[in-house]
Amino acid sequence: MSNPEAPDLTFDGMAVGDVLVDSTVTVTVESIAEFRRSISTDVEASDASDEGYAPPTMAAMWTVPRVMFREWNVPVGGIHARQRWQCARPIRAGSALRIRISLKEKYVRKDRPWVVFESRLSDSDSAEVACGEMTVVWPV
Repeated sequence: MSNPEAPDLTFDGMAVGDVLVDSTVTVTVESIAEFRRSISTDVEASDASDEGYAPPTMAAMWTVPRVMFREWNVPVGGIHARQRWQCARPIRAGSALRIRISLKEKYVRKDRPWVVFESRLSDSDSAEVACGEMTVVWPV
């Protein structure tokens, strides 16, 4: 979660290429089950053929700035304007994923600051598991 005791992350304080997150998360059977419960419309629904693998959308939850930017105080009020996501391979329970989020672009449009974060998730063999971009209208 964003850290209110950490330095404020500001538009002017970010530079293209800055790595804002470089951390590792271990995907557990429990975290997969909890994620499945949170997105299921039927509490009893479970596809046994998928057990042991994370739903592809699960990886995206580790790319949200207010969730992952633990070394920064991310201001409230940003607008999630766009997101692109690509999954390259299944994520197995027990996998350790490296999450790396960097600033790809920043610009001003219609007097509002915009940023584009690039996320890359890779497994312990450094093979890319998923990648994507999130565009945010940065709060002023």
